[in-house]
Amino acid sequence: SNVPHSEIVEKAIEVRGLKIKVAKIDIPVAHSPAFEGERIRKEDMHCEFGGQRTPAFEWLRMREIGEVEDGKVEIEGPNVDSVEEGGKLPLGVVVEVAGRKMQIDFEPVLERQVHTFMNEAQGLWHMGQRDISWVRISKDAFKAGFKVEHIGKLLHAMYHEQYSSILDKVQVKIFTDEKQVLKLSEMARKIWAVRDERLAGMTDEDVGTFYSCTLCQSFAPNHVCVVSPERPGLCGAYSWLDCRAAYEIIPTGPNQPISKGNCIEPTN
Repeated sequence: SNVPHSEIVEKAIEVRGLKIKVAKIDIPVAHSPAFEGERIRKEDMHCEFGGQRTPAFEWLRMREIGEVEDGKVEIEGPNVDSVEEGGKLPLGVVVEVAGRKMQIDFEPVLERQVHTFMNEAQGLWHMGQRDISWVRISKDAFKAGFKVEHIGKLLHAMYHEQYSSILDKVQVKIFTDEKQVLKLSEMARKIWAVRDERLAGMTDEDVGTFYSCTLCQSFAPNHVCVVSPERPGLCGAYSWLDCRAAYEIIPTGPNQPISKGNCIEPTN
C-alpha cells in the first residue's frame, strides 16, 4: 500500500465506511441539553465575541473527503487567556465537513447546528448565526480551563454524534485575528448570497408543502415558525429549502412538513 503509516487508520476508516463516535467530549466543562437556555450576563463573563462589538461569523462548508483531516482543530490568533476579564475578541469559526452522503443543500442545515451545540456547553453562550453571531464564555468556564480550541473539539464531537449518517470527517478552523476574520467573512457572505438566490424565483404558490421550525425553542419555548418560500424563519437563517433538507436528514427533527391544502379565501 502507498498509504503512509501515520494515515493508515484514517484511510481504513474511510474505505470501510466506519462511523466515528466520541464517547467523551474532551472539554473541561459539562455538556448537556440542560444548559441550552443558560444566560451569561456581562458581570459573569470572562470574554465575548461578536454581538456587534467585534467581527464574528460561523461558516460550514462541504469539502472533498481527502481535503479534511478528521478531528483536526486549528487556531489562528490570540486565545482567551490573552484578554483581561470582561474583554472581547473577533471570532471566525469555519467547519469543514466531508461524507459520502453529504450534499451541498445540507450545508445551511448543519451550519445552524453550531448554535445548538455551543449552547449545550456549560458556561458557553451563543446567539445569532452567519455573521451576526454573539458568543460569551463565563468566568467559571474560563477558570475550569475552557479555551477557544475547545469550541472546535465540541463541534467535531457533536457533528459526529448527531449527523454520522451523512458525515465521515469533520475539521474545525477557528480565527481570532481580526484581519483573517474580516477576510473570511467576506468569502462566506458570497456563499450565503448564492444560497439565498436559489429561493429568489420561488413563490408560495409554487409548492404544496410548508415546514414548521422549532429550533429556537430553547430561548422561545412557545414559538413555532411556519416557513414558506417567501417567508423564512424569523431568525433569518432558515429558508424553505433548508427546512426541506433538514427534514430529509432527520425526519423526526425540528422541521416538519405542513400540507398547504386548499386556499380558503383567494385574493386577486
